[in-house]
Amino acid sequence: MADMRGKDRGYTLLEMLLVLILLSGAGFVLLVKLPINFEQQRLAFATTQLLGEIRDVRQAALAENNWYEVKFYVQNGDNNYKIFRQGTRVKEVHFKDGIEFVGQPSNLIFNASGRSEGKTIVLTNSSGQQKSVVIAPVGMRIREK
Repeated sequence: MADMRGKDRGYTLLEMLLVLILLSGAGFVLLVKLPINFEQQRLAFATTQLLGEIRDVRQAALAENNWYEVKFYVQNGDNNYKIFRQGTRVKEVHFKDGIEFVGQPSNLIFNASGRSEGKTIVLTNSSGQQKSVVIAPVGMRIREK
């Protein structure tokens, strides 16, 4: 019979336990961090989307020499906004679960010269974090805060 002592291969119990401990530690860290990041990401996405829509509406009002309106709706937990071009609905956007307006934002009207009164629209997520879209009356700067 041939000698088998040098050909045994495998992992020791200690090596396998060490790998399992490292993997479970990494999994625990991800489990704790991911839900918070998802809420932050969802809020950031909704704010950026609203900011882009308002900028697009302003540009369309200027380019087409028409008035546009963004109406905000807060009804039964369904937070959304609708975009109107001279009274005709053009687009409707619903937020993902957990994203809401803080209070009831007043409607935003852009005249044919792209001007509107100054407003701040605040969004919040289920974790209580808030982000704002600010429309400045002077210079018509639209930014995220």
